[in-house]
Amino acid sequence: MKMVTPEQIRAARALLRLEQRELAARAHVSVATLRRLESEHGMSAVAPSTFAQVRAALEAAGVEFIYGGVRHLKKCSPEEVAERLRSIREAVDEFNRKYPAVNPDFSEDDLYDENGLPA
Repeated sequence: MKMVTPEQIRAARALLRLEQRELAARAHVSVATLRRLESEHGMSAVAPSTFAQVRAALEAAGVEFIYGGVRHLKKCSPEEVAERLRSIREAVDEFNRKYPAVNPDFSEDDLYDENGLPA
């Protein structure tokens, strides 16, 4: 299990737009306990089982704790994924039409003088 910090707990709550009161209710802990957990020395201020309850409530709400941070896990339907890919391909094609690749009329050797310094 990855180490989770009080900062990540606060960030996860903010990402989910949960008030302390709502997260405390979901985790079945008091608001005062949640405040202690989110404080600077929060990990040592609560029991490991309390921390586990808060973490589980946040993960159930859709966040994943990653190294040094937290991210929102939004499940996408196959149709949503296909639409995103189509939209990305369309944007790439449009960019390539507007800005066709052009090869320069010089080589890398032209960038340096006879001493190997930039020309």
